[in-house]
Amino acid sequence: MNLIYSRLLEVSVLHDYFRNGIARDIKLIPTRETQEKLKRGRMLWRETPQGIVLLYRAEDDLSTPEVALSPPIDLCFFFQSNNPTEFFTVTELKKGSRSYQAGDILAFQNIPANASSDPLNPEKLAVDIWDGARPKTFSERVKLNPIPSKVILQVRDASGNKIAPGLDDNGNPLPLDLPLSPDDTGAFLLKLDLKGKAEGNYSFVLRNEADTQDLWTRTYFLTQDSEVNKSLGILSLGYRASPARLYGDREYFAIDLKRKATKWTYIIVSQNNKVDLAAAQLSILDKGNPPGSPYATYTFQQQGAAPHADIRINNAETVIFKSQVPIPFFENPKLNLELRRKPGNRVLFGHLPNPSRSGAVKVSPGEEISEIYVFI
Repeated sequence: MNLIYSRLLEVSVLHDYFRNGIARDIKLIPTRETQEKLKRGRMLWRETPQGIVLLYRAEDDLSTPEVALSPPIDLCFFFQSNNPTEFFTVTELKKGSRSYQAGDILAFQNIPANASSDPLNPEKLAVDIWDGARPKTFSERVKLNPIPSKVILQVRDASGNKIAPGLDDNGNPLPLDLPLSPDDTGAFLLKLDLKGKAEGNYSFVLRNEADTQDLWTRTYFLTQDSEVNKSLGILSLGYRASPARLYGDREYFAIDLKRKATKWTYIIVSQNNKVDLAAAQLSILDKGNPPGSPYATYTFQQQGAAPHADIRINNAETVIFKSQVPIPFFENPKLNLELRRKPGNRVLFGHLPNPSRSGAVKVSPGEEISEIYVFI
């Protein structure tokens, strides 16, 4: 007996930081609940150089599944990195005005109506940011300012439907609009019990008593799978009854990651005070790029006096230069940044170092900064 498998979908992980546009060191691993769904549907998942492929066991016609799963169905995969430090340094992780921060979880979701069967034009999955992951049963204390005398707790599933936040002492569902009052400390205690629900993203909202305004809202990915603790994010692929895409044309998805750009700040340190920074008249000159380089030509401006009035490194004097525009991270280094000394037009460095791809990015009001220390 021959076993026939047909491809259901393919997911690529794209990243324009890399030369070939394909992310490296990224893994997509099905959650335990998704593995159970795949087993029931006689499906397999396999890693590819670009991401993953999902296959289902088919009849002789190559399209009819031996065991058909019925929508709605959501397939969830943990998004993990073998090099998370570099990933966070070089990847732009924003959704609108919101930036990723510790405790958040990245999210990539498809829109069933936007499905693509064109491998050259996959459905692009842009980054979203949720407020973290939680088990299906958890509690949380919330303080509001000012403290209202009463609020309404609402819980919504991934489709936006209101669901009961748990069961009462008699095993009956709690109200969809659950009134809560503050405790003696002025906090609202949220007790959530969604053990019978599928894993996925759920929204938790506290609204005013009149049910006209959101006072507090969070979106959490709920799962009992401990693998979430090793994960940076979640890939969620949903199939709905309409449009009916499950077992139709093969679908193509692409997680579409973008490189980060920061203002490069060079801190030139006169090691052992061997260089008179006031007399040296240092400058940074961008001599351009070799053919095929992805970089532009950049201008660096001195920040403050030479030597800098306030910043010393190991009690040594410094002079500081900052790029006038953010410079994007690329896998290929930026070349031909010269550190020059005006007397004699002497070149001290022909190729200044680039920021570390695993270094910290400093966040200042309105800009992100990569600091590079150069000792002369």
